[in-house]
Amino acid sequence: MGMKKIYYKLDENKNVLPSSLEEWSKFIKGEYPSNHMHVANENINGKCISTIFLGICHNFNPNSNISIVFETMVFDEGNHSIYQNRYSTWKKAEDGHKEAVDWVNRGCIGEFEDKKSQTQR
Repeated sequence: MGMKKIYYKLDENKNVLPSSLEEWSKFIKGEYPSNHMHVANENINGKCISTIFLGICHNFNPNSNISIVFETMVFDEGNHSIYQNRYSTWKKAEDGHKEAVDWVNRGCIGEFEDKKSQTQR
């Protein structure tokens, strides 16, 4: 197994591409459309649900080459994280955001109640 890539950017079709530190830096600084990192962001019932492209791989499993580069978080009224999930593709991040919205609409109970942090690949 080769060395795991660290930095990533998105192409014009929202596909995840490995990048150099320099390419990643330009991407993160916004030398692309201004909303390029936000998958979705909503405020519901006093909760903020945010899904973003991280640009840095958050897969710390040495036996896996899956690039986990998207994250959904839900914050309560006090800006405390009450939910987190990570993904490998824009589509999975969109689907995960919808699941988090559904969870908030259910009163933050149900499927994710005891799963504050999980990862979907």
